[in-house]
Amino acid sequence: MPTRSLMRQQAGSVSPRAFSSKHFLKLVEDTGDVGFWSADLSKDRLEASVGLYRILGLDPTEEMTFGLGLDMIHPDDRAAHGDQIAVLRSGQPITREFRIIRPDRTQRWLLHRAEVMLGPDGRPSQGMGVVFDVTARHDSVRSMEQRHDRFNALLSATAAVFWINGPDGEPLEMPQWQALTGQSHSEMSGQGWLAAIHPEDRERTAAAWSTAVSHAAPYNTDYRVLCADGIYRWFNARGVPILNRDGAVREWVGVCLSVPGRNRFGSAGARSAGDRSPADIEEQVLTPAQVRGARGMTGLSKDELARRAHVSVSTIVRLEDGTSLVRPRSETVLAIRQALEQAGVEFTFEPGAKPGIREA
Repeated sequence: MPTRSLMRQQAGSVSPRAFSSKHFLKLVEDTGDVGFWSADLSKDRLEASVGLYRILGLDPTEEMTFGLGLDMIHPDDRAAHGDQIAVLRSGQPITREFRIIRPDRTQRWLLHRAEVMLGPDGRPSQGMGVVFDVTARHDSVRSMEQRHDRFNALLSATAAVFWINGPDGEPLEMPQWQALTGQSHSEMSGQGWLAAIHPEDRERTAAAWSTAVSHAAPYNTDYRVLCADGIYRWFNARGVPILNRDGAVREWVGVCLSVPGRNRFGSAGARSAGDRSPADIEEQVLTPAQVRGARGMTGLSKDELARRAHVSVSTIVRLEDGTSLVRPRSETVLAIRQALEQAGVEFTFEPGAKPGIREA
């Protein structure tokens, strides 16, 4: 190989011994953010390489001392890392990671590793160290942490459940699902997560998921989840396969998003008036009085309600007019109902009682 031929000694060539350790250290320094130092530990002055001066942002003509280096440590890190020279003088090696503030007021992260050599009397005599500028790694980690925090904030804002499944479709990481349903990891494993799905939605959900897994296709379906408080709530579940370069599924990632306006569907103990399927909802005909009362309770004008429901103002007028012979389509009424429910009201349809409203 080229490198080997360059390193092989040739007849009449200069002996490899002509290359001093300084040549190799310079080669290392020129290929990365690294610097070296050596010193008599009984003194304050140290010999520093050009690379170390560059990392510290100092003029190479300036005298380098232990005190100068320690003074550059970030105030927040000084208590934990200001003892480095004392530790070396006690005969112990060090590996420390800390921040410094350079003369130009820029901040850098450093990794410092140093060893001690003992003198003839067996006491610490000489020290040598290597300093790496690891700012880029810290910036990368911080960027990842920021993205993670933003992702968690987004999940919290959307009341979403994030999940990761294996290539076979079985759950791997679903802590938020466990918190939502109260299921343990063993209870949700395999097909156990389906036990938290409403019985009327379970077969359809299982079929949709099985189809997505078998075809490595995106998954998107709605179902009711039995939450830990014993109430069924509607969620939209969607996920996609993450593929390896060879096209094989590495894992599945997805979310379960709360469906606004369809958030309460009875308790686990019995099927109540609130435990309704989408077809049941359509049968719950909103009365003009309910719409007027809900709009009054939420303080929504006809214009604002129409905007939120994506319908015309005339549709709102007809829906609130008990004498109107024109009835809006069921999907239009459902959109208006959802907009009002999102604004903070709940429509009631109790047996033996008139349809009513109350605060959600």
